[in-house]
Amino acid sequence: MPYNKKRQLDSESDGEQQILKKSKGDKEVPKDLKQGRDAEGNPYWEIGNNRRIGTSKYRGATLVSIREYYAAPDGELRPGKKGITLSLDQYRALLRAIPELNEQLRSDGHEVGLIPAAEASAILGKADKPTKPKSQKANIDATSDEEEADD
Repeated sequence: MPYNKKRQLDSESDGEQQILKKSKGDKEVPKDLKQGRDAEGNPYWEIGNNRRIGTSKYRGATLVSIREYYAAPDGELRPGKKGITLSLDQYRALLRAIPELNEQLRSDGHEVGLIPAAEASAILGKADKPTKPKSQKANIDATSDEEEADD
């Protein structure tokens, strides 16, 4: 039976619940991140399914990588083609977008379970920026000579 006909028969059945299968990418993500160091001494954190997030230096620049790893024939995990490496500026932009992304995911009905947006903005550096003390400005209108002359 062709695939399309099977799908039509399944969708036409009344009262029969469809059982959704998990795709390959829906594997369990560890609750606690496992930290380690690669062969070059760079720190990384396991985020599940042979995927890691870590930092490294290249030509004096610090980079943040999220990458999938594969098992080499010698049994060692090596970085694969699938992944992304961000500069610190790009990483900061990602962090600024995360609270809004979390809100969107929550509004779509997904459980995110991360820190609230207010705490995230404090962590992301808005609280870290040095603030200039506000100078005490005199209220020019209230101390005007014209008002004293009218009284």
